[in-house]
Amino acid sequence: MKESVILLGHGSRRSDANDILRNMTEIIKSKISFINVECAYLEFAEPDIYDTLEKLAKENFDSIYIIPYFLYSGNHVSRDIPEILRKYKEKYPRINFKLGDYLGVDERIAELVTERITKVKSA
Repeated sequence: MKESVILLGHGSRRSDANDILRNMTEIIKSKISFINVECAYLEFAEPDIYDTLEKLAKENFDSIYIIPYFLYSGNHVSRDIPEILRKYKEKYPRINFKLGDYLGVDERIAELVTERITKVKSA
């Protein structure tokens, strides 16, 4: 079975902001070698989600898992991304598309924020 993950960010008009997701994708790729990992954006940046889904479909991936790189479930996570996937499920019924959870509330994120607070306080 050929599987891929798309780490999906919002996208920005600033390329240095988009580099954050690209860098995170490279870190994740270095940690998991058992699955293809791509990054894509909803708006303002390339590659966009549509081009990435088309690319993976043409490369004959059987399963595509989308992980929203979002902190909370706003309109993009709760409405826009599921609608995009619904359309692609219709277009490519042989592909197993699955939407993973957004980042949300997690003890590990709280630890990171706590570290940042400590760092700024002691600077």
